[in-house]
Amino acid sequence: MMKIKIFASLGLIILGLSPFCAQKINFKDQNFEKAVLGNFDLNKNGYLEKPEADLVTNLFLVQKGITSADDVHLFPNVKMVVLDDNTIPSVSVSGLPQLELFSCTGCKISSFKAEGLKKMTSLYLDSNLLETISLKETPRIDQLTLSLNQLKTIDITALKNLRKLNVEHNKLQKLDISGNTALQTLNVGGTPLKESDIKKGTKTDVTIFGTEP
Repeated sequence: MMKIKIFASLGLIILGLSPFCAQKINFKDQNFEKAVLGNFDLNKNGYLEKPEADLVTNLFLVQKGITSADDVHLFPNVKMVVLDDNTIPSVSVSGLPQLELFSCTGCKISSFKAEGLKKMTSLYLDSNLLETISLKETPRIDQLTLSLNQLKTIDITALKNLRKLNVEHNKLQKLDISGNTALQTLNVGGTPLKESDIKKGTKTDVTIFGTEP
C-alpha cells in the first residue's frame, strides 16, 4: 500500500511539473522569434520557454526584419530594448517595470505609445514617420530624441525629469517647456519654431539650438 501511495505521489508531481517544463513562448512575429532564439534558447530545444524569457535583460535586435514590437512584452524583466532599422508601423509599450532604455530608430513608425514605464530614462525614436506620440506614467525619462519625424504637436508637461530633448526636423509650431524645470538642452533645428513659439515660463537657463530670434 505504501508503494502505491509513493508511486501515486510521484505521478502527481510529474504531472504537475510537466506543464511548467513545456511553457513554450508563442511569438507574434516570426523574425522576432528567430532573432532571440540564437541567444536565449539556453537548453537548445528549438523554442523559447518562459523561464528562459524571464532571464533576458537586454534585447538588441537591429535589422532583423521585425514588423511588430508586441513580442517585447514576453520579456517581463527586460531593461534595454533596441529595435533599430526594422519596419514597425505602430508601437505600444507597457507592462515592463524594469525597462530603462527603448530605441526604435529608422523603423517607419507613425504612432508610438508608452504607458506605465516607471523606470525608463531614455527613449530614442528618431528617423521615423511619427505623427502621434503618447507618454503616460513615464516620469523618469531624462533623454528624449524625436528628430526627423512628422510631429505637429507634443505634450511633455508630465516629464519633470527631462534634461535633453531633440525634436529637430519636425513640423512643430509651438512647444511648452514651462513645466520641464530640469530641462538643460533643447534642439529644434529644422522646425518652423521661433524662440517666441516656445513657452518657457520661469525657465530661462535652458540652452536652445536651432531657432531664429
